[in-house]
Amino acid sequence: MEIVTTSLPFKDLRAGCLYIDKTSYIAQLLKSRDNTFFLQRPRRFGKSLLISTMLSVFEGESDLFQGLAIKNSNYDFLKYPTLRLDMFDMSWKTSSALLTSIYRQICLRAQDSYGLSFEDKDENPSLTLTELVMYLKKKTGRRVVILVDEYDAPILKALKNTTAAMKNAQALGDFYGTIKKLNQEGYIHFSFITGVSKFSMTSIFSGANVFTDISEKKEFANICGITRGEFDKYLEKYVKKMFNAGLFQDTQFANYQSFKHSLIEKYDGYKWNSVDSIFNPFSLLNAINDRKLDSYWFDSGTPTFLYKYIRSNPQIALTPDEIKMSHELLKQQTAKDVELVPLLYQTGYLTNARFVENGFHTLKIPNNEVRNSYNYLLTDALAKKIIGSRNSFGTDLQNAFLKEDSILLQKYLNKLIKNLKLYPQELRERIFHIVIITCLKTIMSNKIYSELKIDSGRPDIAFMLDESRGVMLELKSIQIKSNATASELKKAYDDSLNKAISQMKKYYIPLINELEADEIRGYALVVGWSHGVRVKKTMKVKRR
Repeated sequence: MEIVTTSLPFKDLRAGCLYIDKTSYIAQLLKSRDNTFFLQRPRRFGKSLLISTMLSVFEGESDLFQGLAIKNSNYDFLKYPTLRLDMFDMSWKTSSALLTSIYRQICLRAQDSYGLSFEDKDENPSLTLTELVMYLKKKTGRRVVILVDEYDAPILKALKNTTAAMKNAQALGDFYGTIKKLNQEGYIHFSFITGVSKFSMTSIFSGANVFTDISEKKEFANICGITRGEFDKYLEKYVKKMFNAGLFQDTQFANYQSFKHSLIEKYDGYKWNSVDSIFNPFSLLNAINDRKLDSYWFDSGTPTFLYKYIRSNPQIALTPDEIKMSHELLKQQTAKDVELVPLLYQTGYLTNARFVENGFHTLKIPNNEVRNSYNYLLTDALAKKIIGSRNSFGTDLQNAFLKEDSILLQKYLNKLIKNLKLYPQELRERIFHIVIITCLKTIMSNKIYSELKIDSGRPDIAFMLDESRGVMLELKSIQIKSNATASELKKAYDDSLNKAISQMKKYYIPLINELEADEIRGYALVVGWSHGVRVKKTMKVKRR
């Protein structure tokens, strides 16, 4: 069995590659009284494959569906004239360029699929779409299928410039309104649109004849992604065989069940109004192919527009767990008034911990991979101008720990806090903590933990420097009046350093056992935001 992680068309996957059967959901849509649908899911979640599968259904390629659910549903596989549009690669910097690129893609599809040529000096996509659909219905005697992937990409890419994003949304609103009008006039057999977010100005969710939004309908909750049941059915035998043969690079797992639990913790956890928990398919399948539990989702292309909203909403950005938000606010927004929490939810950084209770969603980070990715996002958004790249600052910290040089470590950390004064006092310590953890994780594959629970408490930061040496950091924050004398400063720092050192003493032995380290070196860090960081290297404790 070949596991493919690139965006292959459905028909190519059916030539000996893994395909997790989602066709029962397509069959269910086709039995509905509605015929225009919208689905929102995060990037890399299988939306394009779903569109490709629908394309084969409507092109009547019944042989591709042998053994799949839709083949057993009595669907007739009649061939319909079909138009697929992919908005991801459209020009987006101006609305006129966007409309021109949509027009050209329609013309290209018409030429490739039906040998038709269109000439419109105004390059009007709505007019050309109308002419094409009306011609195809008249020519074939059947209504037309329209499939649109990533409908919102031209808006999302332009979000750094609110005016450009709004103009793109308005232009797309006119175009998608044409699809609704054609459906109202009886020209559309079926239409399906996917996207990452929900923008109210695009006419999909407003006006007459709105698209039926199936994003949070229980019966379609598992239409994309991989459920645990699907993992057990399609993947477990293969993955277990690989694990037992020692093919995975992660060797710290005692048995297959602990390895599977780690897969779940790292890549599972998404929910859309369902009891089922869903794996991110892109990350899970890449981990199986690469034979290591790495971070794939963030590296595959983080939406850069998120940085803007994190910088303008650091208070919200730094507290992403257990956020409550009303159902109405979470549903959709305009390109002009984008809010961070709905954006994080729609782009996959948050998911439903519990669905609507008293009109509110409870949102959380879905899994460990996303938590790490979110910390990368925060560090790049809030501290990149201060520290440079995560990799370079992480390497600096690592070198200081390898040399056991507290003066060098103090120098690097003072560089960090110098510019954190830009943020409110209550946020600085959280950013400081996140940046240290994230930069170390960027360059070290060893165990790195924030507030790891052990028998004697929770050390602030603990990690393995190499295969045998562990490091523990205890952070304290103090407030000192600006006109404090030298002796007052020394006493304030010394008192906090001694408090941290005393607290650390009870952590050493349990931490050695938890990290499976031969030795642990401790460092006490005290941050006085007006006077800098003081670092004191404490005792080194070896395994008995």
